[in-house]
Amino acid sequence: SKTIENYLETIIMKKSKIVSDIILKTEGIGVTYQETIVALENVSLNIPAGKLTAILGPSGCGKTTLLKVIAGLIEPSTGTVKVREKQIIGPGPDRALVFQDFALLPWATVLQNVAFGLRARGVPKKQREKTALHYIREVGLLGFEDKYPHQLSGGMRQRTGLARALTINSDILLMDEPFSAVDEQMRRKLQEDLLNLLRIENKTVIFVTHSIEEAVYLADQVVILSGRPGSIADIVYPEIDRRGEIDLIRRQSRYMELVDEIWSSLKRYVE
Repeated sequence: SKTIENYLETIIMKKSKIVSDIILKTEGIGVTYQETIVALENVSLNIPAGKLTAILGPSGCGKTTLLKVIAGLIEPSTGTVKVREKQIIGPGPDRALVFQDFALLPWATVLQNVAFGLRARGVPKKQREKTALHYIREVGLLGFEDKYPHQLSGGMRQRTGLARALTINSDILLMDEPFSAVDEQMRRKLQEDLLNLLRIENKTVIFVTHSIEEAVYLADQVVILSGRPGSIADIVYPEIDRRGEIDLIRRQSRYMELVDEIWSSLKRYVE
């Protein structure tokens, strides 16, 4: 029918728009440890600019390994990573990593932690503190800039880590299960905060998670990795309406359908 044709045409146009504006590519990525342990195999992936891509898969499938390859922290055994068609050979200012365990300097204040990357680049103190304070405000920590990590809750520490990554002004944020160390209530709040922040900041995000619900809630595309050796089993485009109230996303029928659909695809790899 005409309605179905129009729907399919809309889907094709959306996907072609995603494909047409690619900021990062992995081509045939493979990682083998100790000559016998194959962590990743032939992972070829397009990352659209200004979108959030979630990487989802069973434990041990190589999600974090893939993120570290993209970050330039691990050299792949095979394949290449390209940012804007230029092959990367190590870490670079175009990619910033947000760690799972916060990775804050315990002897430094929030302000000093957030400004750390700028200090390492030789940015003058006045300028780096001004930039750091801007992002401290963006993540909702204004008033806590003189506190130390041990004085912060888990959610505040993770916001500090996110602010530090944002100060570097990288186009690509790499997030390795950034909300897994906090309780469910804080996790949901941080997810909302991230979506609100991405409405302001034009960033490309690659987000590793174990949670199907989190992936569907946050992502423009969900990359499903198979069991080890990790390879791309499927790519799902949620196409969820995020223009309105963020807290209504989970009530959309599309959200619930996708969670079930992805679980059906993923469960064959879960032991």
